[in-house]
Amino acid sequence: MYPENVSIGQKLRKRRSDFDLSLRDLARRTGLTASYLSQIERGMVSPSLNSLRKIAECLEVPLLFLLSDTSRQSPVVRADSRPRMDLENSTVQYQILTPNLDHKMEAFCGTVDSDSSNIVRPLSVPTEELILVQSGSLRVRLDQGEYILNAGDTIYFEGRQLREIACASSEKATWISVITPPVF
Repeated sequence: MYPENVSIGQKLRKRRSDFDLSLRDLARRTGLTASYLSQIERGMVSPSLNSLRKIAECLEVPLLFLLSDTSRQSPVVRADSRPRMDLENSTVQYQILTPNLDHKMEAFCGTVDSDSSNIVRPLSVPTEELILVQSGSLRVRLDQGEYILNAGDTIYFEGRQLREIACASSEKATWISVITPPVF
């Protein structure tokens, strides 16, 4: 048993029961096997982010709902203990800045190395997002154009407009992003 996976399994089981879904129902909807889902619920396997994304979409929760530690009682997230999230096929590294995802917005710090970019996957729900660049330069491509942001610059947009985020400087770029509602 993997202790860090127990809370993922507990959240999965609770949310699945909220939808009155059997393991077979969830398996059919996600394309995963019922036995694999059962192992996740019991904390016996460490699921991939891709599997968790499928489960989260089916159960209508943000991906981070399954990954976050909702037992935290403090509103403070210490810099040295921020939960990290690395998405598959992405060059962007994320650190979660909100103590849990039971609220109406989420905040994270993103980092992308120079000469790297990330094509954004379409979001399942309408969102609004604000990005504040902390260091380096960031290229943000939206449906209506491309914008180069330098340290201190901000951009506000509807989430469905976002197409790409890329480093636009010779040094890595870091930024703070706030999204409502939570989608990761």
